[in-house]
Amino acid sequence: MRLRTIPISDRSKLRLSHLAFVVLLVSVLEAIVKSGAISRLVVSAPSEIAERLWSDLAGAELWISFPETAGEVAASLLLSMLVGCVLGSMFYRSGRFRQAMEPLLIAFYSAPAMLLYPVLMAVLGQGSALIISMAVILGSVPIAVNVSVGFSSIDRILIKVGRSLRASPSQMLTLILIPAATPVIVTGFRVGLTFALIAVISLEFLTYSGGLGRLISWRYYTFDTTGVYSAIVLVTAIAITINALLNTLERRVRKRWA
Repeated sequence: MRLRTIPISDRSKLRLSHLAFVVLLVSVLEAIVKSGAISRLVVSAPSEIAERLWSDLAGAELWISFPETAGEVAASLLLSMLVGCVLGSMFYRSGRFRQAMEPLLIAFYSAPAMLLYPVLMAVLGQGSALIISMAVILGSVPIAVNVSVGFSSIDRILIKVGRSLRASPSQMLTLILIPAATPVIVTGFRVGLTFALIAVISLEFLTYSGGLGRLISWRYYTFDTTGVYSAIVLVTAIAITINALLNTLERRVRKRWA
């Protein structure tokens, strides 16, 4: 009897290759740490990190820190989308405003954005307001650029048809501009929201104001190496989950509207 081979899609092959690489990396790291080649004060063995992560998930320390980070991330994402959409619409509607702002945005993103951190801290203090403001600044710019590019790339015939039917500005926006530019806009959302998420965790670590970033910082300064890596693994898992959801949304939107 001949055995039939099961076809494997390219996406499944890619995921299997990623999984194989992670397993190989973890195995090598486990062997190196257990051999004593790397100090446990620098890197913990993956098996120890897994045990600590399980302990953290069952304990209270992690769940006390998580709600604050979740709230700051949610606020940053929503405000980034709102500010980015408004700013992108202004870029599209006013060429002069776009020409005036584009050099400033290019200069801003050419320098490390964290340079604004001490300035905003002096104004807003060391707390959630500072973290959310920095996250919105980092997250809204890619969204604004993609919204503007998406609106500008719309076929002019669609706009002429809307005007010939005497569509109001709100109807033009909701029935023509947004649907036609949706694939490009969603890409901007994914990039901007990723930046906002990174900013929240990074600033929590720097400001020691609360959330998972503060937990990582505390464990770092108390030489709890395994605890640091446990929290980092959790944050990484959250970031990967959010990014995967955004990628899925982007693929579905492009399939529907592209």
